Amino acid sequence: MSVLTQAGQLGFNNVKRIKFSDFTETVSGTEEVIDIFTIPADSIVDKVAYFLVTAFDGASSSDLTIEVGDADDDKFLVASIIHLDATEVSSTVNTGAGFNDGTTDNTVNGVVFDTASDTTMTATFNPTGDSLTDLTAGEIVIMANIVDLSSIK
Repeated sequence: MSVLTQAGQLGFNNVKRIKFSDFTETVSGTEEVIDIFTIPADSIVDKVAYFLVTAFDGASSSDLTIEVGDADDDKFLVASIIHLDATEVSSTVNTGAGFNDGTTDNTVNGVVFDTASDTTMTATFNPTGDSLTDLTAGEIVIMANIVDLSSIK
């Protein structure tokens, strides 16, 4: 069964697989931001999650985190460790401030984008130590459910 089919069964309609070989940042300790999904104007993002297929590892880097957001880089998912040499977090969902109503975490109401233009959802990978291109292992699947309200007519 494909990852997209599996994600669809879990209620996600967008899936992005990122492997260690996808990184291009060669400067030690420098983050890399990858565009993952387009959020259409007049949409709701009601859940965002990742699943760590294989922990990231390689060279002498000691820590790697991921966060998912837009202009606010952790709007959907706050930084989580995904590197083998640390205590990696194998999965998470809706931990960002966009899903927090100020009283409890993981509010399920979603994030509304009542904007005039599309927004880009990004994943930020932030290493400690070597560059991201020094990694020799790692794979993560990021999933989001994005509902385009303007398509309802």
